[in-house]
Amino acid sequence: MIRKKSKIFVVIGLTVLLLGAGVVLGQSANQVTSPKIAPLDREAWTENFDSYDTGSQLMGQGGWFPWDGIAVNTGYVRDDQSRSAPNSVEIKWTDTVNWVDMVHQFFNVNSGNWTFSAWLYVPSTMTGNSYFILMNNYINGSHTNNADWSLQLEFSVANGNHIYDYNDATKTLPLVTDAWTPIQVEINFDIDQQSIYYNGQFLEHVSWKDHVSPGGAQNLAAVDLYADSAYSTAVYWDDLSVLPPAPPLTCDAGGPYSGFTGTPIQFTGSATGGTPPYTWEWEFGDGATSTQQNPTHSYSAPGVYHVNLTATDAAAATADDETTATITIPPAPDIIIGKISGGKGISAVIWNNGTGDATMVPWTITLTGGLILKGKNTTGTITQLGIGQSHTISASVLGFGRPTITVSIGGKEKTAKGFVFLIWVLGLK
Repeated sequence: MIRKKSKIFVVIGLTVLLLGAGVVLGQSANQVTSPKIAPLDREAWTENFDSYDTGSQLMGQGGWFPWDGIAVNTGYVRDDQSRSAPNSVEIKWTDTVNWVDMVHQFFNVNSGNWTFSAWLYVPSTMTGNSYFILMNNYINGSHTNNADWSLQLEFSVANGNHIYDYNDATKTLPLVTDAWTPIQVEINFDIDQQSIYYNGQFLEHVSWKDHVSPGGAQNLAAVDLYADSAYSTAVYWDDLSVLPPAPPLTCDAGGPYSGFTGTPIQFTGSATGGTPPYTWEWEFGDGATSTQQNPTHSYSAPGVYHVNLTATDAAAATADDETTATITIPPAPDIIIGKISGGKGISAVIWNNGTGDATMVPWTITLTGGLILKGKNTTGTITQLGIGQSHTISASVLGFGRPTITVSIGGKEKTAKGFVFLIWVLGLK
């Protein structure tokens, strides 16, 4: 038999009890009718369990039902672990006699190329065994033909920390624990072949119809997530999909980018093909990284930086693209103090001779010496002084004598001497 004998015997026992008493060990075992599921017609099917209430039975939601409709075998939606928050489905033995065994059927998936992807989380504390099963024929309550199974992957921490083909135990890969890990099955019905990958590593190429037993159907009928062997503890499944062929994964890092030191630059990443959703890894060339699709980043030093973007899809395929970021020192104003003039009070022309605008520039006009009654210290601020623009600052005075006049602005200063007579400033040099 394809499934573990313990499961077959328990199913037979449950069936007898259902026909006789209608209960199993005091629990309701009413059968659940397999729901009608619309044909895919080569459209994508995806499942992330996030639209269901956390803690709810998966049975009857989104086309899921327990094996042969036996309600005690239902799985539950959990948020203990999730690849796409908040939920995943938990698969385990629920007590000493009942196990979780969830099925989802498909129709019209029987020609061309298809990819079945799923993400698995196995805690390192797991005990027992669990299975990922693809079937080419599924009829509720009738599974005596070994050819109905096309693939059965078994994974167990207790069994040497490996995932392997139950029908060919020589085909094995190391089991990843405490991390979400992808399983990908590429089915080519035209040449009757399935290619199995785990954690991005190749496991095997085998027949789809005849891998388990000759006479299977050219058809993907169902996926079965099954907790086998008593006391199997929880594993979690998330982000399942059945997808028609997609173009190869490519990504675009945008650019080339340019900017100034200390100023954030907007980076834009994109990806096409492969199996969405995508994750992102930016390397900005200065040791900094980001996992956002469209991050901002600023550089502290000028130079030409090599920027790399890696996109990873839901099937663990990766694509890279490189661009550059050219960073220069930002333009700066250069404040020039023109001639200091007298007459009625004091004035000075201020120029911006730099490569950037000047904003909110404070200035002072100070008179030192003589008898100055008014205008000894005058301050102000130039709000905006664009490149090549000028602005006149001024101060009123009242006094007598020959003070030194100092104009200070933007870290620069200029001095002159003149004669102050009442409100007039004469003979400036």
